[in-house]
Amino acid sequence: MIKKYADASNFNSLLEIGTGSGFFLLSCKSEFPEVLLSGIEYDKRLLSVTRRRAPFANCIEGNAENFDLYPNKYDVIVSFQVIEHLYNPEAMLSQVESHLNTGGIFIVTTPNLDGYGAKIMKEKWHGYRKDHVSLKGAKEWEDLITSNGFEMKFSGSTFFSGIPLMNKLPLAPINWFFLVFFGAFRWKKGESFVGVFKKNK
Repeated sequence: MIKKYADASNFNSLLEIGTGSGFFLLSCKSEFPEVLLSGIEYDKRLLSVTRRRAPFANCIEGNAENFDLYPNKYDVIVSFQVIEHLYNPEAMLSQVESHLNTGGIFIVTTPNLDGYGAKIMKEKWHGYRKDHVSLKGAKEWEDLITSNGFEMKFSGSTFFSGIPLMNKLPLAPINWFFLVFFGAFRWKKGESFVGVFKKNK
């Protein structure tokens, strides 16, 4: 997604909101060795893990809804499976908008309330958790993010990992093949919403 949508001639910095254990930043270092990498993580324990795994990145403790890295701005901001944990996702979108360079790209993923996994598993769907306080369908996320000043470049979803049967043989290899080699598709019924948005002003 980054290679496809980021401006390669002007991709010098990346911020990850919610670093988790730091695996994404580690992969970015290998894929984009010249890019300045930064991260924000709310959980002190995970932040410690990230700093050990990705010591080359500038990672700080912070809240996705209220952080201030001024005067730093970024060419790419990513957030994977974080926004559903926020009571006020608009606050995070405002922070992203203010910290993203003009022409920059915002990539976000979050459980998809409109996916087949949610429809089939109903209350047993793994997306229904106490800490998932902002669950929405793909169209709702599109509308919310574009209403906060972003242009949508890609909207889709992943495959069927939310259905337990898809994570067992003989179907598991098929599921993981699509995840590894395709990532996301331009459809709205997969497990997680995947959106790529651009800041034009």
